[in-house]
Amino acid sequence: MDEDEHQSPAQSSAERRDREIIRAERSLVTRMGQAVKLADFMAVLMVLATFFSAYATWRTALVTSAIFAVADRPFLGVQQVTFEETDTSHPQILVSFRNFGNIPALDAIVSAHAVVDGKPIRTPGSMSEMDAGILSPSVPHAFYLPMPAGKYQAVATGKSNLQVHVNLLYKGPAHVQQLCYFERFAYDARTNIFQASGGTDRCGSEVF
Repeated sequence: MDEDEHQSPAQSSAERRDREIIRAERSLVTRMGQAVKLADFMAVLMVLATFFSAYATWRTALVTSAIFAVADRPFLGVQQVTFEETDTSHPQILVSFRNFGNIPALDAIVSAHAVVDGKPIRTPGSMSEMDAGILSPSVPHAFYLPMPAGKYQAVATGKSNLQVHVNLLYKGPAHVQQLCYFERFAYDARTNIFQASGGTDRCGSEVF
């Protein structure tokens, strides 16, 4: 007879209990492993939630700072460039500029010059730079560039090319940062319009 057939009922009962205990222990170990994996997963989710919350806070602070930076500074720019007194012997270029911001611009220096066929126009007695000082918001300002009558006729008939270069240097109320505006305008004889043809607000840039 086999050895199993010689086992007593007590021995068989003990073996069954051992097998049940082993199965229970294995089941407990499996559940504990699953619990540990779930805890690790939750910890990762908490780390991700903390990261995204910090990122959202940082972005909100950045946007808020940018909004205040834009709101609390002046913005000088050219509103329009046109010809004036073209029916006289002393035609002029009118550069209209203003402060488009909400607070005054301080220590403003305005300079402009006309360039015909790549050569700057030098008119005796004319002013190419102006110390404008304080420029209040929404107040129109003007800068005049005289042109020789012969040069104007060549430009008006399309025989010569005309550009107007405008430089605006200024500061905000804190007098800390130098602010700049550089713009180039090209005259189109077909439409009789000065159109923007390049510029920047970066101080120290070699635009012209």
